[in-house]
Amino acid sequence: MEKAILIGVQTYTSHSFEERMEEMKELALACDIDICMSVSQNLEHPHKKYYMNPGKIEEVKRILEDQKCSMVLVLEAISPSVQRNLSDFFDCEVMDKSALILEIFASRAKTKESMLQVECARLKYLLPRLQGSYKHMDRQRGGSRNKGTGEKKIELDARRIEGKIHFVEKELDRIHTQRSVQRNQRKKGMVKSVALTGYTNAGKSSIMNGFVNEDKSVFEKDMLFATLTTSTRQIETENHNVFTLSDTVGFISDLPHSLVQAFHSTLEEAVVSDLILKVVDISNEHKDSKLQVCEETLKEIGCEKVPYLYVYNKCDQTNIEYPKRVENRIYICAKEKSSIEFLKQEIEKELFHMETLHVVIPYEKVSVLDYIHTNGKVHKQEYKEDGIEVDFSIQQDLIHRVDRLLRI
Repeated sequence: MEKAILIGVQTYTSHSFEERMEEMKELALACDIDICMSVSQNLEHPHKKYYMNPGKIEEVKRILEDQKCSMVLVLEAISPSVQRNLSDFFDCEVMDKSALILEIFASRAKTKESMLQVECARLKYLLPRLQGSYKHMDRQRGGSRNKGTGEKKIELDARRIEGKIHFVEKELDRIHTQRSVQRNQRKKGMVKSVALTGYTNAGKSSIMNGFVNEDKSVFEKDMLFATLTTSTRQIETENHNVFTLSDTVGFISDLPHSLVQAFHSTLEEAVVSDLILKVVDISNEHKDSKLQVCEETLKEIGCEKVPYLYVYNKCDQTNIEYPKRVENRIYICAKEKSSIEFLKQEIEKELFHMETLHVVIPYEKVSVLDYIHTNGKVHKQEYKEDGIEVDFSIQQDLIHRVDRLLRI
């Protein structure tokens, strides 16, 4: 495991500094990096050349040598020039938050789409950092017929990277088109869709696995960014209503814009869904700020008008009663079947607007009873002299169909 020092600047306008430092430690751990020491400094704004003041940077260098660390991690995204200055000064690798998240994504990506998305984001991160990487290189010379100076190696590499980005984006567009076709087919079949969203490690995959059989389960682990691709499963309720449930990539504060762009097609499941579940780890002391990050990210990708429910997960680690619903807030523990069943019922209410009815079906129109059993849920059924008395629940938009069948 590599050893590193974490440095961070707390400005007068920055919020949740300690929380962000702790989150960086978790990100580092996910990359098998051991944080030996954290060094912070209060400044009005980060130093333009070295992020921290030169005196503090000298102190960090002494700690690096004493602790025999091989890496410096920076709390936030820094410019390519600052990164080069720090790397030259410390004579070791310097990674900002964006680079660390990219490392995690690269190690967790398993599907072709997620690997392409990570590669696209990595190339976009690398491109502006080429400058100054080849200080020892002179211009390439032209051939025997062309005695003029050729392109610098940096210019050649920049063109190669731009070419790779173009190729990867074309591949992602093709995959995105395939997903759009599949999504449209589901829409044509009138299948409602639900998207699980939330901060990374809030328990979205645990909720998904609570809805499906083991052979349809998704990867689930107590770590940051366990999910990097969208997984969609078809769910059927007791009332024979069907909807799709999609597990999406988790959000995080200061997520690099290139990664938000790269994963936009994955997050589109939320944009086009009929209902968004905003999953919150209620046991986390920083839950409010994490929820704010989710709200801002969903707004950025265009989800403002999609109906939603808040799902407060991990209630078993608190003193809050569950499962229960208070207005648009649902309290559950994803590991318990009773919570999953309760959540499924609440989703069904939101999507299908069930209504309970009482009808008497003449015996010569028994086919109506078959329709009710297929498309709704029968609560009570009694055979009387003038017909079959039925109490049942069914979607509001199917009531007219039952009424028409009774009138035929």
